[in-house]
Amino acid sequence: MITRRSLIKRGIFGGALLTFGGGALGLALRRSEPVTLPAGGLKVLGAREYAALVAIARRIVTPKPGAPTADALDVAAGCDRVLAQADETSQVEVRQLLELFENALAGVLLGGRITPFSKLAPEEQDLVLHEWATSRFVLRRTGYLALRSLVTAVYWGNPKTWASVGYSGPPKAFHDPNAPVWKGGGEPRPPGPGVWVEP
Repeated sequence: MITRRSLIKRGIFGGALLTFGGGALGLALRRSEPVTLPAGGLKVLGAREYAALVAIARRIVTPKPGAPTADALDVAAGCDRVLAQADETSQVEVRQLLELFENALAGVLLGGRITPFSKLAPEEQDLVLHEWATSRFVLRRTGYLALRSLVTAVYWGNPKTWASVGYSGPPKAFHDPNAPVWKGGGEPRPPGPGVWVEP
């Protein structure tokens, strides 16, 4: 999901916008919505970026009744742990991307809003995410897809979500002791899973 290749930057505009998101002052320093940080601390994200990701995860994950919420599974904290396994370039880009969401000055330029994403009402947050998903700028569309992929992978990768979609989990064992054994020696391979048999 996250590789050494640049996930988000697309041309001069993309690089400049990501840099701008982390470097502007004034409106950019408006406080985020206070959130409780994970008990074990954060490995990659800062507090502002984490606040933005908590809010994003709440809007992207819309569970059915009875299914766990993003907060219940600490999805944002899980994303931070996944990012800790990514290369440094991807870590920096995701942090810059989240800063663009939370940066009020970027919000003014991109959507006419002076409020950090984490402090917007839920319906306004949905509108912001829709604007990113359908933007004419590749940076915003790609950034939205990267965050959505990260959040949904962490959410559905948690075994506590599986029962809500009727998934019993991966097989307990992959070895079938009764499967045919083929040792070669000039003999044709016996039929088995994935073996084509000429009719």
